[in-house]
Amino acid sequence: MKVERILTATDFSRSAEAAVRRAALLAQATGAALEIVHAVHLNAFSGVWRKLAADEGLTEARVLGDAARRLDDLAADVVERTGAARPATRVLHGRPPLALAEQARESAADLVVVGAHGEHLLYDLFVGATALKLLRLTTVPLLMVKQMPPFEYERVLVATDFSIAARAAADLAARLLPAAELHLFHAYEVPFEREMYYAGAEDEAVDHYRRLGEAEAQHEMAAFVATLETPGRWVRRVRHGYAPALINRQAAELGADLLVIGAHRQSGIAAALLGSVAAHLVIESRGDLLMAPTVADQSG
Repeated sequence: MKVERILTATDFSRSAEAAVRRAALLAQATGAALEIVHAVHLNAFSGVWRKLAADEGLTEARVLGDAARRLDDLAADVVERTGAARPATRVLHGRPPLALAEQARESAADLVVVGAHGEHLLYDLFVGATALKLLRLTTVPLLMVKQMPPFEYERVLVATDFSIAARAAADLAARLLPAAELHLFHAYEVPFEREMYYAGAEDEAVDHYRRLGEAEAQHEMAAFVATLETPGRWVRRVRHGYAPALINRQAAELGADLLVIGAHRQSGIAAALLGSVAAHLVIESRGDLLMAPTVADQSG
């Protein structure tokens, strides 16, 4: 499926500026239409709002009008910086996660782009908490931008557990970034390895099962790549160990510009790869993170 509509959210912070610029670059590269939105939730702190309304003469119309003007200025800046078509803009009403998820559905967005930090501490919780909330609320892929984009993504690492979600994530990365260098990474563990050590198993015996585990992982990786839309583009990597730590380490060793994961939606909980990898990487990954959520699936 082609990426035709990109939705990006801003709270007018520096981090949100990075997200808007990245969204504009992706829209220009893919020919997708771009929409920039800002969510206004005036009831979040009703006591504070009443005081501001009384002391500063703020009204809802004034707040909404100011947000609309700032969005217009931001859209003009995008045009000036990129030469792309002018993005659409919209002020949303409500809490950011719900408002953004609803707008993604209404606009049939193929990708949502958000920044990694906000203008205030509460908005810093936006992307850690909101990114995961969005994964629960929508199946639209979510790009979390942590770095100001000086250039297009050049080297991409996709972590895979060979599931349908991981396949969707890999194919999305290939479609979104036709010129990027693509790497697939799988971290495998040996069943009952810890128990073998506790039971006093010899190192040679544990190493034997590790080699068997690696051979099986390599076989699964080859079968997985064969199912992708562009199998010839992928460099394959398999390592033994704990997935969250190894994924971040592999991304650093590669110098990856972007990390991509597939996320499963199960019983209202966003989980990826081995169950908690998405939550770890939202917080711990240093680079930009693309998460492609899908409904729970059978791996294999």
